[in-house]
Amino acid sequence: MAYAMIGGIIIATLLTLLFLPALYVAWYRIKEPTDEQRREAADKDEGEHAQPAH
Repeated sequence: MAYAMIGGIIIATLLTLLFLPALYVAWYRIKEPTDEQRREAADKDEGEHAQPAH
């Protein structure tokens, strides 16, 4: 019975760490941002400065 429990834990771990994230990426078609998108995000963040609360 211990072998079944350990096997189940191993399978569940593999599903959680490997298969499900890959399925999520495939399902929602998540793509890595291009260099241009990274530059635009950096430029946008550069212009925003924290303002004092008072």
